[in-house]
Amino acid sequence: MFITKKSKALVAIAVCASAAFLSGCKKKAESTVKTYTYRTTSTAPSTWSPTDYQQGDEGAIFDYASDSLYRYVLNESRDGYETICSMATEFPIDVTADYAGNATYNIPENAEKGYAWKFNIRDDLKWQDGTPITAATFEYSLKQFLNPQMKNYRASSYYSDNIVIANAENYYNGQTDWENVGFVKNNDYSYTLVLSVPLSEFLAIYNSPIPLVKEDLYEANKKQSGDIIKSTYGTDIDKFSSYGPYKISEYQADKYIKYDRNENWFGWNAFKDKNYFQTTNIYIQFILEHTTNLNLFLQGKLDDVGLSSVDMDKYGNSEYRIITPTTYTVKMSFNIDKKSLKDEESDGINHSIISYKDFRHAVSLAIDREKYVSTIVIGSDPGFGLFTNAYICDPETNLKYRESEQAKKMLCDFYETSSISDITGFNKEKAKEYFQKAYEQALKNGDLKASDKVQIDLHMTVDNESLKRACAFIQESINNATEGTDLENKVNLKFIVDENYYENMRQGKVDLAMTLWGGATYAPYKMLACYCDPGTLNEYGFYPKKETCTINVNGKDVTNTLYDWYMELNAGSYADAGTDTKNHIFASVEKKLLSYYNMIPLYYQNSSGLISQRIIQGADHYINPLVGYGGLEELKYSMDDEEWEGYCNKNNYQLKY
Repeated sequence: MFITKKSKALVAIAVCASAAFLSGCKKKAESTVKTYTYRTTSTAPSTWSPTDYQQGDEGAIFDYASDSLYRYVLNESRDGYETICSMATEFPIDVTADYAGNATYNIPENAEKGYAWKFNIRDDLKWQDGTPITAATFEYSLKQFLNPQMKNYRASSYYSDNIVIANAENYYNGQTDWENVGFVKNNDYSYTLVLSVPLSEFLAIYNSPIPLVKEDLYEANKKQSGDIIKSTYGTDIDKFSSYGPYKISEYQADKYIKYDRNENWFGWNAFKDKNYFQTTNIYIQFILEHTTNLNLFLQGKLDDVGLSSVDMDKYGNSEYRIITPTTYTVKMSFNIDKKSLKDEESDGINHSIISYKDFRHAVSLAIDREKYVSTIVIGSDPGFGLFTNAYICDPETNLKYRESEQAKKMLCDFYETSSISDITGFNKEKAKEYFQKAYEQALKNGDLKASDKVQIDLHMTVDNESLKRACAFIQESINNATEGTDLENKVNLKFIVDENYYENMRQGKVDLAMTLWGGATYAPYKMLACYCDPGTLNEYGFYPKKETCTINVNGKDVTNTLYDWYMELNAGSYADAGTDTKNHIFASVEKKLLSYYNMIPLYYQNSSGLISQRIIQGADHYINPLVGYGGLEELKYSMDDEEWEGYCNKNNYQLKY
C-alpha cells in the first residue's frame, strides 16, 4: 500500500459492504466506538515468517504485526524525518573498545569504532498473548535465522547482506558452536552485536533489527523436510504471534487477512502523546486483477489503488494521485549461455544468436527509454544504470549515489555523452550496425543459417495488458532497428506466461525476462550482490567469479573478479574507504556489468496510484524512503468507517477522482 515506510506501493482492495458489515457498523455506532479500517490488497503469501518469506508482499504482511528497535518518523515541520527509539530505550552504544583484538570474533587490535554495538531494550515488551520479550528472545530469533539445520531463506541478512555478524556465516555452515557468534547477551534487557564489518551509527540503527519469532510456536511447528528442518511458523493465524501495533485476527488462505489492534503493544502508552496509528484495523484481500481493483476503489470499497499506464489519460492529473519513488530497477535479463540456447532450437528457429553480445547491444540501442516510460510505465523514470536515483551513498549528507560525480561520469563515459542530460541510450542507426554485425558473425561461425528466424522467448509471471504492451513496444523497437539489415522481419519476441520464471531463469530455461532488484536504500554497495554473487544472480550463463575488472584505486591498478570486488567493497580492503573511493569502485563495477548487455536497464520504477478521498497523508509530499509520506503512524482519516459508508452510499458508489 502507499502508506508503508518501505514506500512500496501495493495495489488495494476492500471488503464488500455485506449485510453483516453494515450490521457491525450499526453496533459500533451505538457504542460510540469509531473504527478506521485501511483496506488494501496484495499477492497471497505462502508464508510471512520473518526467517523465510521471499516476496515483498509477504514481508509487508509481517511488518504490520512487528516492531523495531527504532522508528523513522516525520519531524515536527513535516518536511523531513527524525529517528526515535521504539523497542530500544536509547540509541546504540559503540563498544568497539571492549572487543578490539578479540580473537574469537577476529576484531582488529587497532579497531576504534563500528565493530560492536550495544542495544538496550525496554522492559515492558510483550507478545500479543502477554508473554514477555527479553534479550533472550532476540538471541533465539537470530539463532533460528542462522540455524544450520534449517537453511532459512533470510539467513544471509546477518552474514553477508546489510549486517555481517562475526562468525555468523561459519555457524550457518555448521563450522562453529553458537557461543562464537557475535551476539552477546549482557542481561535480560541488553545485548551486543559484534561485527566482522564495521558500521556507522546510522547504519547500525538502520540495519540492526532482528525480526522476532515466538519460540514456543516456532519450535512446535518444526518438522523434517528432506535433509533439513523447516518451521511452518507464519503460515496461519495459530502459527504466528504479533509484537507490533497490530495482530492478525482473521486469515483465509488465498482470500484475505485482517488485523486488529494489538492491545499488548507497549506503544499505545509510550506514544500516546504523538497520536500515532489512528488506523484501528487493516484488511488485505489477495486479489491482483487490476480492473477489479480499480472498480472497487471507485465504489469506495478500498483506500488505494495502483494505476497502470492505460489509466493515466483519465487519472493522471487527479488531485488524489501520488507518485512514490522506489529502489527498483526494471531490466531485461538475458540468458547468454550458447549451449542452453541451442537446446531450444528447432529447424529454422534460432535462439543462439542471443549469446552474441553485439546482438544484445543492438537490442539495448534499439529501445527509446524516454518513449517507453511515457507510454508503458507512465510516472517512472528512464533507467540507464543498474541502480535507481533512490540510493543514498552517504547518509550524513544524504548524497544519492546516482548524483555523485563518480556515478555521473561513469554513465557519461558508458553512453558516450558529455553530460547526464544528454543520455538517451537510444540510437537506431547504431543498433542496425550491431544487429548486422551479430548476424554476419553468427552466420560465419555456423550458429545461424541465412534462412533462420530468430525467436526470443520473453517469460513473464502473468498475462496482463501492461506486459503485453511492453512486449509489443520492444518488438516494434527491434523491427525498426533491423529494417534494412539481414535480420529484417526475422526477429520475433514470443510472450510466455511462466509463474516460475525466476527459478527457470536460473536453470537456463528462459531466453529473456523482465526482472527487478531493489532494497537496501542506504546500503547501495551491498546491492552489488544482485549482480556479482552467483547465489542471487538472475542472468544465466554469466560468471561473476570468473569475469574480471581492473580499477585504478588511488593511483594503482587493481584487478579482481567481479565477485571479489563486491566482497572487497563490503567486507574487505575497501569496506572502510571514503565515500569517493567507494563510489569510484562501485561505479567502475557497474560500468563493467553494463558492458555485457545481459542485464539491460529499462526504467527506474516509481509507483503511481490513487488514495481515497477520506485519506490524509502525514506529509503533503514524498519525503524519503525512510518515511515516505509519513507512513501508517501518521495516516489520518476525514471520516470513520460508518461515515465513509454513508458518503459512498450518498454518491451511489460511483466516486469521482
